[in-house]
Amino acid sequence: MVRRNLPLGLSLWITVGWLLLSGGTDAQQAVRLSLSHPAPYFILPTWDGKVLKSTSLKGQVVLLDFFQTWCPDCQETFPKLQKLYEKHKDKGFAVVGISHDKDGAKAIEPFAKKFEITFPLLMGDTSIAISYIGISPQKPSFRIPYIFLIDRKGNIVGQYEEGTNKEAIDIPFLEEQVKKLLTE
Repeated sequence: MVRRNLPLGLSLWITVGWLLLSGGTDAQQAVRLSLSHPAPYFILPTWDGKVLKSTSLKGQVVLLDFFQTWCPDCQETFPKLQKLYEKHKDKGFAVVGISHDKDGAKAIEPFAKKFEITFPLLMGDTSIAISYIGISPQKPSFRIPYIFLIDRKGNIVGQYEEGTNKEAIDIPFLEEQVKKLLTE
């Protein structure tokens, strides 16, 4: 059998069509798998002077949250993300916040203390926004929060941008996705 690499969009439609025609009941799972791709590597400083390498997250399910401290949706979801983290961290779950605040640690420190955040909060830069979100001169910005779900194998299996995907702030939905990934 000869296997040909099809463009992602065509591959997705073939997968969805096959599932619909075959009566598949887990279309969402198959679509998620057909869209997964390796998460880009990063090394970023934390707000408190440490460094986090993405390789240290290997083997864990990761929720990566691009945020800014002034963002009302981020302020609303961060306490819920903290609870989600506490609930599942012993099962191999990690939450990592990546701030794009202009004031860096000066903005992040009071935010972290106010919401009693114990998971890593990193100071993002342009390179991580390019490699994860795909910003470019043609698309120089993105909406926050912007969430990525990464499976234990290091593949991005979910991507949710506020304003585009309601799931970006739907913590019960995100928890269901995390629970599925933790059992895989």
